[in-house]
Amino acid sequence: MALKAITEYLKTTYGIDGDCKKNKLRLETGSKNAEKFVFSEKIEKTTLSGEATVISDISSDSLNTVKFRQKLNTHTHGREFHNRVGRIGLEIGLEYASAVTILGKLFANEGKFLYKQKLLELSIKEWYSFVINNFDALRHTFRYAMANGAQTTTLGLEAVSEKPFFIPQSALFTFDSSSKVQSEFKKNVYTGYLSSAETRSAPEKLFERFCESSSAVDWWYKNGDKGDEYFSIVYVDNSNRQKLFYPDYIVSVHGEPWIIETKGGFDRTGASEDIDEFSSKKCEVLQKYLKKHNLHGGFVRYDKSSMELLICTGEYNDDVHSNAWKVLKDEW
Repeated sequence: MALKAITEYLKTTYGIDGDCKKNKLRLETGSKNAEKFVFSEKIEKTTLSGEATVISDISSDSLNTVKFRQKLNTHTHGREFHNRVGRIGLEIGLEYASAVTILGKLFANEGKFLYKQKLLELSIKEWYSFVINNFDALRHTFRYAMANGAQTTTLGLEAVSEKPFFIPQSALFTFDSSSKVQSEFKKNVYTGYLSSAETRSAPEKLFERFCESSSAVDWWYKNGDKGDEYFSIVYVDNSNRQKLFYPDYIVSVHGEPWIIETKGGFDRTGASEDIDEFSSKKCEVLQKYLKKHNLHGGFVRYDKSSMELLICTGEYNDDVHSNAWKVLKDEW
């Protein structure tokens, strides 16, 4: 599953096919929405050069960045290669053996890595250098492919053993004692919940203030992000691994429960500030759950241009100008 998803993602993103020579050029060139890959038999390194009187002065802003190359030695660089492979696999929860097999099938010209859809045919030394030099690009590729690949599959909710969820009778929360505002949010399900509650993202803080001021909201509950006591929905990524999605809030609106997830918003130009590659997947899973249980819900994001919170209650769209996004106060 993971190999197929990563293959399809690379083909779609870079426009590559079965021609390995052309594929190398396309990966080197990159694309509008994807990074460029480095091809070299040598290991490329960077270091900082210059003078600094204190440790805090050691940064790329105050010192010169110097690039240099090392001749690859499969013995001395072997540990770094294995470390990189392991960390790339961790991006999507794969063990080392699975990650190295995928990287070999896609890029290495080695008999044990046979694969009909091989994208490159690198020698062992070239392959080692490729993985080390492109560590960041490869781990991002693995993660993006699992989130947005063309072969994305959703776990059928009928295959999951569901259990009733009840809001815990009590909860501990931390707050920022240095905040100038320490007002109590009366509509939160817990007495004593303060406006300075932490840790909260900017979208969460904006949404909580909206809930407090909205006459449509009866009460609201801030969900946790891990643990059996919190509300979660199961889904499967492209590596066929089960994951848990913990929506941020449960809100009563005019007596009807809504399940809400908040995400990074849109800047003044309309560009997305959402850094979660899995947003589209999570939205799909949430909508399926809502439909099954005849509930309401959606994704909420802040639009800096209109200075309004927007809500998407259907198919996810990263374009603020699309009809997917409605002004939240108008919907509630």
